[in-house]
Amino acid sequence: MIRKFCLLLGLFCGTVFSAKAADLEVLREIYTLVPLNYVQPLSVEDMAVRLLKGIDQVDKKLKVGNDGKRMSLYYKGRLLRSVSKPSDPNDVEAWVDLSAVLMDLAAENSPLAAKHDFELPDLMMQSAVKTLDKDSKFYSNPEEMKGKRLKYKRKFAARLEDGDKLYLKILAFNNSTEKDVTEAIRNYPDVQGVILDLRGNPGGSLEAAIALADLFLDNSIIASSHGKNNKDVVFYHSKEGDVLNGLPLVVLTDGKTASSAEVVTAALQQQSRAKVVGTQTFGKGSSQSLISLSSGSTASITSAYFYTPSGDKLDGKGVAPNYCTYEMPEGKNIERFLALGEFRPCFKENREDSGFDLAVAEALIDQLNGKITHKKDDNSL
Repeated sequence: MIRKFCLLLGLFCGTVFSAKAADLEVLREIYTLVPLNYVQPLSVEDMAVRLLKGIDQVDKKLKVGNDGKRMSLYYKGRLLRSVSKPSDPNDVEAWVDLSAVLMDLAAENSPLAAKHDFELPDLMMQSAVKTLDKDSKFYSNPEEMKGKRLKYKRKFAARLEDGDKLYLKILAFNNSTEKDVTEAIRNYPDVQGVILDLRGNPGGSLEAAIALADLFLDNSIIASSHGKNNKDVVFYHSKEGDVLNGLPLVVLTDGKTASSAEVVTAALQQQSRAKVVGTQTFGKGSSQSLISLSSGSTASITSAYFYTPSGDKLDGKGVAPNYCTYEMPEGKNIERFLALGEFRPCFKENREDSGFDLAVAEALIDQLNGKITHKKDDNSL
């Protein structure tokens, strides 16, 4: 009764509502933890507005408007109520109360919202997270989150190419990656160079990726991560020693090379340890923090961005290869291709099955070992 009296006057009392205590606790967690962990500046008000606008996920006839001073709920194009915003944009409790009022109104007027009132926070949060960035995710239950994990049956393969080059294919980084690579190099002590194939690699364990880069780098910066407002900067360094003792190293990339695979690629390239052959990488250079909510759902919120040794931001940009094979068909003359030189304009492309890219890597290792030389050739291929 008190709440209805307040709403009729266009006021917000913030003390009496019928929203479940569990829902209020979930809202409180969202409005506290997401702004705290998100990598970009995010006020409680901004988070609340994003969440409330997601109310149409349960019923498309429900809409929430924001005119800067008030939040308004509409149903079937008709205004139900307008509620004044809290004076403090970061007052968590006030925004929890306001949200509960609008959610109650939605359940009172929309049969669909009433039917799904127990899952309103999850449905709204699912929509809100999508507005933050492309990498933040929301999982309503543990099973859904498990389904997003990498499921490659085989994540590593090694073989000799052209008699004296070790080809290493890494489909995803995990706890055994460093061991697998080290053993493969030990098993082929007479190789003249290594081809590290990261095409189609979406990432995986950052720790495993850092450890892999460390194998080939000698006392170098591998990457850095920058948290909220570029604070909480963490640098990743390699230890002393190069497992290849300076032998040529070529990395293969394509448009699906992403995340921690891009961290490895950029580190090896910018520290002048490897040449990169392929196309522009995907451009996912961020890490996410998991926020577990009392409802059992989990929000994976972007909390940091990764930067290359030279300070370039990876997210949204990716890594440009030394030798771009974009739309390069099989059978083209490899020597003339290499003679065109490095760092031509390049774009993303899926080239995981390209034999041309592998052949270029083999020829490049021979060139780096001084077996062949090329003069600059400006003619087309």
